[in-house]
Parts: sequence; C-alpha cells; structure tokens
Amino acid sequence: MSNTNKIKNVLNKSSGYGTITNNNSNSNSKSNSNSNSNSNSNSDKSMFSNIYFIMFIAVVSLFFIGYSVYYNLTSSNDIKIIANSSYYGKDITLYEALFKETATQMTDCINICENNILCDGVTYNNDTKICSGTKNGQIRNESEHISAWVKPPNSKINNKNTKLDFTKTILVGYTNTPKVVKNTLLQTPYTIGFFAYSFNLTIYDFNKNYGSWRHLFHRGTPIDTNTILNYQSWENLIVDFPMQSIGVWLSPFTNNLRIAVTTTSLANKNDGTYEDAFIQKCSCLTSDCYITDMPGGTWVDKSKSGDNSTPKTKINTYIEFFDSDLQNIPINKSINITVNMQGSDAEVYVDGKIVKVVKLDGIPTVSNTNLYVMYDNSFGGEISNLLYYPENLKLPDVNSILTLAPPSQLNSSQ
Repeated sequence: MSNTNKIKNVLNKSSGYGTITNNNSNSNSKSNSNSNSNSNSNSDKSMFSNIYFIMFIAVVSLFFIGYSVYYNLTSSNDIKIIANSSYYGKDITLYEALFKETATQMTDCINICENNILCDGVTYNNDTKICSGTKNGQIRNESEHISAWVKPPNSKINNKNTKLDFTKTILVGYTNTPKVVKNTLLQTPYTIGFFAYSFNLTIYDFNKNYGSWRHLFHRGTPIDTNTILNYQSWENLIVDFPMQSIGVWLSPFTNNLRIAVTTTSLANKNDGTYEDAFIQKCSCLTSDCYITDMPGGTWVDKSKSGDNSTPKTKINTYIEFFDSDLQNIPINKSINITVNMQGSDAEVYVDGKIVKVVKLDGIPTVSNTNLYVMYDNSFGGEISNLLYYPENLKLPDVNSILTLAPPSQLNSSQ
C-alpha cells in the first residue's frame, strides 16, 4: 500500500472516530434532556396531585380576597373632618342642637355622635371645646376654629324591617350628663295608663354617689337646676318627688334598680259615684237601718248623683314601686330595660326577656311635665336610646327596640 493510501485510511478512521464521538454526545444530551423533563414533569405532577397543597393555596387566596373586601369597607368609614365648616340644621332659624357636650378633642365629639342613633353629624368649636350634635343638617362655611363631621350613610342603622319606627320616639340618644326633655316632646297616651319607656343602661362607676338614691330619670316633679338629690331614705325622697311617671333610681348601697310610678284610684269606685253610695245607715232613735241607693227600703236616699247634686268621689294618689327582679345590674356591660305599662299591670323586660309582671293598686298618672335625666346625685355611667311610646308594646315591638342599639352597645350586651 502506498503512503498516500495509508494517509487516507488514517484520515478516514479519524473522521470515523469523530463521527462516533458526536453521536455519543448527541445521545447523551438527549438522554439528559429527557431525564430532566421527566424529573420536572414528575415534580409538577407530584406538586399538584397533593390535595393539602391545593387546599393551602385556596385558603391563602380566600384570605387575601376577604382582606381586600374588609379594607374597602373599612376604608370608606375613615374619619373625614371638614375644616372651616359647620353642620347645623337645614333651617337655621328653627335649629335646636340635638345635644351640646364638652369634648376635649374632635374625635371625642365624633364618638358621642356615633353613640347617638339620632345624630347625623357634629359641629366642633376648637376654642370653646363645645360639641354640638345635629339631626338632618347641612354643611356651611365657617371660620377656621369650627370643624364639622358627618356620619357615613352606611353606619346608620336600617329599621325598615321593624314593625314600628322607634327612632321617632327616642328622647335622648346618648348622655352621661344631666338632661331635660321638654314635655311637648312627650305625647299624651292614647289610653290612660297605657305607655312604655325603654333605655340602654351602662354602669361604669358603681361607687359614684354611694350611699344615696341615684337618679336615672323621672317625669314629674320638677328639679331646680342647682338642686342636689341627696336622699338616703326612700320615704323622704317620695315626699319631695310625689309625681313620678315613671321614675328609675339606682339604690344607695347596691346595684339594684327601683322603678316608681304615681298611680290614682277612686274610692268606692265599684260601689257608686260618690262617697256615701251603697253604705249602711242606721237611725240612732229607732235602730232602723237601710242601704243607700237601694231601690227599696224604709228610707229613700235623696243624695245620690242624678238629682243635681255634686258627686263626691274620692281620689287616692300615691307612689308605688317595684325592684325585686331588678337586682345585681351588671357593671361595665350595657343592658336594655323596657317598662311597659298596661293600665294597672306593669311589665319589665331586660334585653328583650320579661323578668317582672306587677299588679298595681291604681292606674299610672301621666302629668304634663318635663322629663329629667341623670340629675345629681346620679350614677357613674351612661344612658342611650331613651325612648317613650304613648301606647303599650307587644313582645315583637320590645325585640325591635333592641335593634336600635348602637353596634358597640349591642355587642357588649351579648
């Protein structure tokens, strides 16, 4: 073999080896890629075939969705104070503030309005620290020391589903200071002795004015502005306050409530229309006796009503009270108390449940006087949603009143 042929053979072998090397590398790369893809597909398959992993992803997703909804709802309730503005009644000539309280700062003023179901907004004077609440008002431009806040629409309680709109009967939305409600705001009962009161009560400081009867509210005997009600004796109290329709008091030494009501009854009302009706009279000379107003008898009674004489009916007026099932009122917890008068029957509800039924000796008397709330000496706490209704309530009405409580108060009572 020539040298030329030998060189060709060597080159052919070299090229052959090179071809074999390339094939091996290709096959190796294919096998590697296949193995990688298989491993990836196996890992993906194992990841999504795990039911616990899928549940974890679902829970996390729901959490973020819920948080987004919560954030959107709560962010709309951010406090938006309107500077250099006031919120007073639409007709300023007839405007009367829903309440006027002293507040250290604007946020305290807003808290008072939020706890008052009647309040739609406030005006705060940064100089005098006076907070004025308003119902159905409007924003007006004011000087720089006046600020306003309007309650967001979604924070107002919807009472469309209740049988009666009790928001119209609320006399005091919220207070922890003395208040006077004018008698013109209290309608005369449709039927004598048939009416109802309801209120939310929260006692914070039981020891305040400990040792004397503490005033929650009463309608009746007037109270002078500078008068301090300092009574340890109930007998002395009712001498000075004989007219209470109704009165609610916290006892001097315990956390018990007493409800008082002035009633009237007619003497001999079942026997006649004057004081000498249907009674026995006897002659001291003959010992003959007869019963007045009887159709027969030895004597004929000429004094009965109907012969143009003036009737002499006796009217007894006195104060009755009940407290046996109003004991151990909780501290730092809001409760609702409803007093339902039905003639000579009185019902007491606590948080919508009836706890007391009282048979009165007379019919409750309603006087054309003001309603006095939390006059000194009073208790350490607050009253909210104090309402009066000029008719007796049914059980569904009592439960409907509970929906009027501000959310914070309602939650704390559950």
